[in-house]
Amino acid sequence: MPNRIFFFSDIDDTLIQTRRKTDFTKSTIVGGYNKDGEENSFFYEGTKLFIDTIIDSNMMFIPTTARNLESYNRTIFSKDNRIKYVILNFGGVILVDGKIDKTWEENIIQSYSRIMSIEKLNELLADALKTTKVELVIKIIDNFYISIYNKFNLDDKGILDEVKHILKKIINKYSDFYLYENDNSFALLPHFLNKKFAVEYLIKEHKPILTLGAGDNNTDLDFMNLTDFKIIPQKVSIKIHS
Repeated sequence: MPNRIFFFSDIDDTLIQTRRKTDFTKSTIVGGYNKDGEENSFFYEGTKLFIDTIIDSNMMFIPTTARNLESYNRTIFSKDNRIKYVILNFGGVILVDGKIDKTWEENIIQSYSRIMSIEKLNELLADALKTTKVELVIKIIDNFYISIYNKFNLDDKGILDEVKHILKKIINKYSDFYLYENDNSFALLPHFLNKKFAVEYLIKEHKPILTLGAGDNNTDLDFMNLTDFKIIPQKVSIKIHS
């Protein structure tokens, strides 16, 4: 019998968290590694047991993450051959049995052909950031979007507000893009690059009888609102308004 229940779940800060955010007074299990092969992300034991129970049941667990393939491959999820579908790059990539879904890929390519290039946006961003002396790590990720990471002044709200103000001015001027915020990082993404569209695609393709969505960020609500049930960890930034 095919899996008829789909569980779409964000990974970072929903299932695993960085060393800095982990309470090691609780029992933990390694969930991911950095580029040097060092442990840097952790499950709480109960969370890992929950996910293993989901995967072992008649339910399709689908990681739904902003991570790209290289970063995803440094998590333990990538080693689990029970996971059939994976959504990466904020929904820009869908993997099926480890291979790129070509239909979805073509849809994304066509969408990018209709907007300003990410390289051009990056040039405009660099010019706008000349007004600040804040040291940031800025990268174009797989030519999908621009990542802006406040690596050297963690949790400095003044700096975060300054950077956010500049980024908002850019997206107000270039309306093809929106601003993603998460802790000490930001991203500039085209509007079609959103997990909800990839989730919607898989739901339409496979017509599960029940869907669940889990996430920790307000932007995760976009895809979670497509599902029948929402799962939200405690002590996260997500806000549901009644």
